[in-house]
Amino acid sequence: MKKVITLLVSFFMVASPLLAASSRLSPILVPQQIYLDTDGQACNAQCLKELIEKEFYFSFLAKYPNAAATSENLQELYVDLSILFGLDAQGDKPAIRLAVLMPQKRIRGYAITTVNTIIAYLLHREHHFDIKVFNIDDESQTSIKEALDEIRAEGFEYVIAPVTPEGASRLSYYADGLQLYIPTVNRKVVPNAPKEILFGGIDYEDQIRVLMEKTNEKVALFSDGSVLASSLDRMTEEIAGTVVFKKELDNSRIDFKRMLKGNSRLQNSSIFLNTPLVKSSLLASQLRVYEIEPYVLLSTQINYHPMLLSLTQYEDRQKLLVANVIDFVPSHLRVVNELLGHSIEYDWVNYATSIGIDYFYTHYFNAEATTLFKEMVDEFQVKYTTKLFKAGRYRFFLAEEE
Repeated sequence: MKKVITLLVSFFMVASPLLAASSRLSPILVPQQIYLDTDGQACNAQCLKELIEKEFYFSFLAKYPNAAATSENLQELYVDLSILFGLDAQGDKPAIRLAVLMPQKRIRGYAITTVNTIIAYLLHREHHFDIKVFNIDDESQTSIKEALDEIRAEGFEYVIAPVTPEGASRLSYYADGLQLYIPTVNRKVVPNAPKEILFGGIDYEDQIRVLMEKTNEKVALFSDGSVLASSLDRMTEEIAGTVVFKKELDNSRIDFKRMLKGNSRLQNSSIFLNTPLVKSSLLASQLRVYEIEPYVLLSTQINYHPMLLSLTQYEDRQKLLVANVIDFVPSHLRVVNELLGHSIEYDWVNYATSIGIDYFYTHYFNAEATTLFKEMVDEFQVKYTTKLFKAGRYRFFLAEEE
């Protein structure tokens, strides 16, 4: 049975389980400002830096959109100055109407944070919005079809659906007349999905390929028996060709001594940790306890989290490389998300959700606005760049910076 919950949202919204939100800011129209490039001269990254040094901020805003080879710092500065000086003000644009299709029982923790991420983005844009959450008990064809029918009946055209791969496959049959964004699934999982569906899920296979470039001839892996871990195991084995050791940590009572002590197959091996944060941290420490010296420890996005720094000792993670696709996040957007109780800097689903609502906003709701993210969309899939990070004493840093 489908449930619809409606909630009035203000700046200091208190998250409650399963939100549908409607928010309208002040009815007074926000003045729009446009900065003109009066001299028409080309400007590169060095030129832009000089304008900032001279405090010629309006000239910087005018020239940045047509500048070549700008840096991440300049992009963030442009976004922040655009907001400060009202370049992206909504003016008299109508309220954004957006539906969120939410299989709460299947995605659990993401049920709240996904909606909060969308709200944070629209608050950041200072645009009137009307968000309604359609909560479905499961991802059966009947539930999905009925929910999409009601979404259409209530006049919604744009839908964000953080569903599982199973739900994504079924959504593809009923997408007619709607623009859907699925932040949780990569298009590879549903290759025949119609063009009405945009996918934002990360490509774990790409991450494993990048990690594999740092391995030696001995590849080993640990997993925990989950659906994701099993998928990562399969991809790791296919890309590696041969795996010298494989172990599933499927319960809390693990005999590490029996598993690790004197294990020659793990010595000087490239060990993939296809395990969640707590088990990865525990395993990294036990490897050192039983004097296993790996060639390298490797992990995909699942262990890119600041808790890793507190759950492990620095010596346990010195050889650890973590793949990550989360990139530039505007400072003001980061702050608004933190006010709503979560982060998009270390949570790829929330990051992907932000990219999706940014795409909707700049392509359908306010074409004059500046996109906030670097990622491009190709063949109806958000394209990420996988980078390798090391977990230092106090923070993650790019491995290439070491």
